[in-house]
Amino acid sequence: MISIPLFSPLLLIAAGLIALGLLVTPLSHRLGVIGIGLGSVIMGAVILAEVPRGLGYQAIIPFGLAVIVGAWMVAVGIKQG
Repeated sequence: MISIPLFSPLLLIAAGLIALGLLVTPLSHRLGVIGIGLGSVIMGAVILAEVPRGLGYQAIIPFGLAVIVGAWMVAVGIKQG
C-alpha cells in the first residue's frame, strides 16, 4: 500500500499555487504560468521524497517529469518579463 500524505502542508501549498495560477491566468498569463509551475515543482518533489524506496523507479517518470516541466514553466514565465 502506498502512503502519500495527502494533507501535508507542502502538498496543500502546491495545490493552492496551482489553483491560484489557474485563477490568475485570464488576468496575467505570466503569473499564471509561474504559479502552476511552482505548484508542480513542489508537488513532484514532495511525492518523490515520500515514495517508498521500492517504488522509486516507477514514480520517477511521472513525478520527475512534473518537476522538470514545472521548472521549465517557471523559467518561461520569468523569461517573458
